[in-house]
Amino acid sequence: MVEGLGAVLAEPPRPPSPDGIAALRTELDDAARAACAVGGWSQDEPLRLSKHLVTGLLRCPRRALSDDQGAGDDVIVGWVVDAAAKLATVSPRRHVTVDAAVAFLTALGDSTVADHLADLGPAAERLTSDAAPRIDRLAPSLAGVDAGWWPRVEDPVRVVLAGGAVTVAGRIDVLLGGPPTGRPGVIVEVKGGRWHDGMRADGHLYALMVALRDGEVPASAVTIVSDGTTHVEHIRPALLQHAAERLDEAMRGAARLAAGEPPAMLPGAHCGHCPVRPDCPAGRAWRPAAEAAGSPP
Repeated sequence: MVEGLGAVLAEPPRPPSPDGIAALRTELDDAARAACAVGGWSQDEPLRLSKHLVTGLLRCPRRALSDDQGAGDDVIVGWVVDAAAKLATVSPRRHVTVDAAVAFLTALGDSTVADHLADLGPAAERLTSDAAPRIDRLAPSLAGVDAGWWPRVEDPVRVVLAGGAVTVAGRIDVLLGGPPTGRPGVIVEVKGGRWHDGMRADGHLYALMVALRDGEVPASAVTIVSDGTTHVEHIRPALLQHAAERLDEAMRGAARLAAGEPPAMLPGAHCGHCPVRPDCPAGRAWRPAAEAAGSPP
């Protein structure tokens, strides 16, 4: 088992008190109503936000509005690794391979990865060779979870705000413990690629949503990355407050766009793989830090 996750499950911390959950819900309800006043949403035509859209609106509204987010090779490898981790959770006695992970996705009704690999033909071997060692690092971490934690994959979480005019929904990669197990909740997010600090935000948002849904604050959010990184973060009231502030800002951003404001173009590391970069002046001008440092003035 990955060391960080194993330590959390061996000696789970005590979750924070739920005393502040009602106040956070009130804050978010107020923020949602303010956003609806600008964006025009209602119970009949609500604003629907996902974790992906919340992140996108905060990172770069221009890209978030793109119809084609693309499914490049790096994204495909990430999906395969994510599926392998979930398969290891639900079938802990099975040796998880790339082929098994792809079959698992197809069985769930998503043939995107299988189709992409088929289109690549012999070149698909490069992708599968990239994914295989990542799966070998990740799968044992979730296959070894004790059944008493009631491991659940794709656990749906949904928060309704402003009387139904705004909904925030997502699916947690793996959820351990929490009601009704008698054990503290542990959120596990699985990521392909390489660790970066921005990955923490997904666990924070899900911790907030689970707290609002269950009336209990999860004890920890664990991010397991296919590069071997395992980041453990014990949930504190300040993290929930920050997640609520980010959600507030995402709703405000969505409202500005709905009211007709042009989407902001916010350059950063995400520009490197952005499908709309050719049509984005800010994105075209962005360069990685190392490259920019070596550029002439």
